[in-house]
Amino acid sequence: MVRGNAKIEAQKKAAKKQEQMKSAGSQLDARKAALKFTCPICRTPLTSYATTKAHYESKHPKETVPPQEQFDK
Repeated sequence: MVRGNAKIEAQKKAAKKQEQMKSAGSQLDARKAALKFTCPICRTPLTSYATTKAHYESKHPKETVPPQEQFDK
């Protein structure tokens, strides 16, 4: 029964991975910390001023990009 040993090892590996994921914390908290900026026009959450500029160029080309000082608050 060659597969039996491999199955047990796979179960141990999966259990260990699940424990690591539980101790890592919530992904929602990490997402909230990363999304610092919000587009004032469409309320899209953005990660940085550079992504804000790219967002304005692609989604709101007729609008001017707000200065970075406005986002540093």
